[in-house]
Amino acid sequence: MAPRSGRRYLALRTGVTAAAAVTSNTFARGLLPRTTTDQAMATGVTAAIGLGVGTLAVSAVEATAEVVATSRGRGDPENTTLIAAAIVAGAGFAGARLLPNTATTPLPVATGNSVARLLGGGAAAAALVIVSDKATRALVGPVSPAIGMATAAAIGGTISAIRVNARDRRALAVGETGDRRQIQRPTTAAGMARSAALGGSVGAGLMALAGVEYALAEGSTALVSRILGRSDHKVTPLVGHSIAATLMVPAGLTALDRLRRRIQHADDVVEAAYPDAPTSRSVTAGPASLIAFDDIGKEGRRFVLMTLVADEIAEVMGEPAVDPIRAVVGFESARTPQTRADLALAELDVLGAYEKSVIVVAAPTGVGYVNYSFAEALEYLTRGDCAIVVPQYALVPSALALNQTDAGVRMQSLILAGIRDRIAAMPEGSRPRLLQFGESLGAQVALDVAADGTNRFNDLGLDRGLYLGTPFRTELWDRWLDNPSAIDPARILGKVAQADAIPSLPASVRHVQVIHHDDPINKFSYDAVVRTPWWMGPPETRPPKVPRETSFRPVATFVITLVDLKNGMNSKPGEFVRLGHDYRIELCDAIRHTYQLPASPHQVERIEKALREREREWATRRMVADKFASARASVLGQLQKWGVDPTSIELDGESTSTLVRGDISGLFTKLGSSGSSGG
Repeated sequence: MAPRSGRRYLALRTGVTAAAAVTSNTFARGLLPRTTTDQAMATGVTAAIGLGVGTLAVSAVEATAEVVATSRGRGDPENTTLIAAAIVAGAGFAGARLLPNTATTPLPVATGNSVARLLGGGAAAAALVIVSDKATRALVGPVSPAIGMATAAAIGGTISAIRVNARDRRALAVGETGDRRQIQRPTTAAGMARSAALGGSVGAGLMALAGVEYALAEGSTALVSRILGRSDHKVTPLVGHSIAATLMVPAGLTALDRLRRRIQHADDVVEAAYPDAPTSRSVTAGPASLIAFDDIGKEGRRFVLMTLVADEIAEVMGEPAVDPIRAVVGFESARTPQTRADLALAELDVLGAYEKSVIVVAAPTGVGYVNYSFAEALEYLTRGDCAIVVPQYALVPSALALNQTDAGVRMQSLILAGIRDRIAAMPEGSRPRLLQFGESLGAQVALDVAADGTNRFNDLGLDRGLYLGTPFRTELWDRWLDNPSAIDPARILGKVAQADAIPSLPASVRHVQVIHHDDPINKFSYDAVVRTPWWMGPPETRPPKVPRETSFRPVATFVITLVDLKNGMNSKPGEFVRLGHDYRIELCDAIRHTYQLPASPHQVERIEKALREREREWATRRMVADKFASARASVLGQLQKWGVDPTSIELDGESTSTLVRGDISGLFTKLGSSGSSGG
């Protein structure tokens, strides 16, 4: 066998070859165009993983080489390692060919396919490195470390170029050309420089993490070898890598939990733009409410303070209107889903929700957010004759709230059932309609109240429901996609790519999903690390906007989709576009078609204009308030250092009392009526 230092050098060069080879996968098109920064990050992450896969494959090669060496009587170590690399590569490629990998393949089988592909590729890289060494020595003499590394990178680069060329030919074959093949958004030279630096730092960070793993694996291998008394030949490095993974995974989960707790605390601050509780009797935290302003989180405070009033609605609709109702049951309002549900039902009663014609239970995202434009569009379309209740089940970003959705589903179900029973006790002619709404993770919660079948929607008394950007992990979505007739025998659940297609759905459909073809939240999946996702089948079967020339690649496809996940949620205040996970452009039409609310074309046009203007104005208000609060803190801090009482200072005859109080009300005029009505 080769000495240990020689093995390490082979592992490093194999890793470099594999890393260079897999970078081609990251230049495949995803669901959305990405920035140069995104591309650098994707390439850095994938290359670092490729490096790890290459070095791990060498571990398998070494284990095989030990068997080959024993059977051949310890021949030339280099030839033995080359034979072992060829054996492992052949076995890997054979396994990848024998094991299927489609969207319907069982996960263990698909995992076997991907592991075989990765292991085979890594072993092939090791074989190419050894062959290149032999060729270099035959042509120019001994191989120096510098030449060896350059050769390894060149081999990987050549493989990468071949793969890119093959993808270009596939694109031509399926008609994917020109602008349709745009991978990256335009950027500046400075942006490219920053992106390159970021990509390098990301890759370096992951390589450092891989170094920690390698050190743990080496130490564990040596320790196990000593325990087993194998001083002459160490146990296979696979043992050490398994132990390292066992040690690192719990550490990562602990760090994730600490991050979740920190974010939850940070999200519970009172913003400068929304400092005071509302004065309206129609919203939570107002004079009639049972719930405190401090208990509904940042998003809850925004939601109630941004409520429209009758005059604002009438101005847009050109018809008489009334004040709508907005209720928020904060995550911190009560300890359990049951007690929060009971509080929500009591809150609806005291706010007068059952006097309205429509009650909507709106499931929020992880931070407790419900789209402000949804609420405003509903209030315009009902002329204020509506009540919205938002039951919060978490106070963290949706990515960190995935394990809290069960509590959200339970609370949503309890509130719907309670409203159903309360409505049933009312005189028949005065009963409001019960509706449901959910967007993103909120759509998952809202849909999963009927995870076992859509008949549950009827049992809960729901008249209709609207769900935007259904996430991939929604139980009802997965079952409906797999077998719609079994989960939805009455065909009450439908799906469209944009809201103007809702009228074309069958008359039986009363619950509508609007899911853009390029929405990565719907198409993302953890399984995509190793298994082909459902939307990457044969080119002719793929949904519109899904690239038809892109092939599934273990790990790389997942990384690209992860970048898409980030870009799918990019949006600018007041700019409504039909792209990715941004559904603001769909809201007005989706609400009026799904909930069957009347509006003339002129009124729809005015609503759309108002939604955009209000979003820009509220975003401006928050930005100015944050800047003002930051400047105020800086000035007061400096005065404190000087030992100066701020209230004793006059500037041009004006007292600094406004600065001391942090009063920003005078900074806003156009939104003054909205701000005062809500707060």
